[in-house]
Amino acid sequence: MGRVKSKNKKNKRGTLGLGSMFEAYIFLMGFALVIWVIISYFAFNVLINIGAIYPANYAEYRINEVFEQIETANEVTEDIIPDICHYVVFSEDGEVISGNLGEKDVETARKVLANKNYSDGKYYKVIPRTDEYVVLQYRLKPQYKSLWMNEHMPNPEILLMLFVLFCCIGIMQIFAKRFGYRIRKKMAPMRGALVQIGDRNLDFEINYSGVREIDECLVALDDMRYALKTSLQKQWETEQEKNRQMSALAHDIKTPLTVVRGNSELLLETELTDEQKNYADYISGSVLQIQNYVQTLIEVTKSQEGISQAPVNVNVYDVLADIKKQTLGLSEVYQHQINWKEELESENSDSVISVVYDHVVRAVMNVVRNAAEHTPKGSVINITVTYSDGELAFTVEDSGSGFTPEGLAHGTEQFFMDDSSRTGGSHYGIGLFFAKKVAEEHGGKIVLANSNETSGAKVEISFTSQ
Repeated sequence: MGRVKSKNKKNKRGTLGLGSMFEAYIFLMGFALVIWVIISYFAFNVLINIGAIYPANYAEYRINEVFEQIETANEVTEDIIPDICHYVVFSEDGEVISGNLGEKDVETARKVLANKNYSDGKYYKVIPRTDEYVVLQYRLKPQYKSLWMNEHMPNPEILLMLFVLFCCIGIMQIFAKRFGYRIRKKMAPMRGALVQIGDRNLDFEINYSGVREIDECLVALDDMRYALKTSLQKQWETEQEKNRQMSALAHDIKTPLTVVRGNSELLLETELTDEQKNYADYISGSVLQIQNYVQTLIEVTKSQEGISQAPVNVNVYDVLADIKKQTLGLSEVYQHQINWKEELESENSDSVISVVYDHVVRAVMNVVRNAAEHTPKGSVINITVTYSDGELAFTVEDSGSGFTPEGLAHGTEQFFMDDSSRTGGSHYGIGLFFAKKVAEEHGGKIVLANSNETSGAKVEISFTSQ
């Protein structure tokens, strides 16, 4: 069968592809990162301009300012040394006179004094004086104005790079979450369509996302929805038509069978030879068996239809009167005694229950008929009816052989056949299945057991007002 096309197609021209969306987000993210880097370096320069951070050549600038003062001062003290420098004063013999350099740096300063080109990553300035030398140690990198910050915090350039790095990571996370949020939003129509199909609702209109790849999936999903809806509709119509034809045919067959059975019974009332009576008995028995098959076919057809009617408010006593009347008529056919007992919450004849009337009556009568078929002639069938708080319940106990363990476990399954002691040749696993289906659709249940009182089968079935 060819592919069924949905009638409602969205014009996809001008929709955006996932690749284009991703490229746009990458471009915007890159632009935001560049802007942030520019802002960060601009802020860094502002801090330098206001004096919070010294520029990389600030130490050389300060040394040049105080060079002559240090060279001509009577005594070199720490107050004339730039605050961003460390120093040491050597005598002509290389002895340390004063300073604030560590021992390791002092040795390095001696080497610098002997070899002007020596360096260990730090920079040194030698200022000669009369009978002594001053060696200044400094760095060519930005520094904080605060000495404490210089000693305990990373260099401003490193701190700036770390700050820019972490902020860039944050910006990328923001854009990634934003992109993910937009993708989830664009995927919402597809999730909604899948939920609708999962809930078996095929009569809905798909909303498109505006993203080419997602919309292509939605178009395919819409085609599938439309095809599935059409297929199920045709299948349902076919099943309904088949059930109607089967039901009509079954009812039509009953008419000639009734004629055949009636004539065979009339034959038996005439003077017949023994051989002719046997033939007439065979005909009557076979017709009865065919009628049972036809009734089974009708029950199967009806059980597949399910409850399509809406519940209505009916009088509880009217329901019980109808069921009791049919039960007593059935007892005449099977020659049973019916022990009918009612336990209602009140004697008020205005009590109502909201049910599908015909289905409830059929379900209960299926249970009663099942009991009648498996109860010996002349035996008792106990039927107890209770009604309380909107729940109508029936307990039917027969005097037959009872359920087998397998029957208790599977007796309400469609077409289940218990052993011969329960089937009696005319039981096809339809009645209790239909009764269970009706009970569950009315919020009730059916329970199979064996009766301690009659030693036969016991079936409890209940219905709740809808």
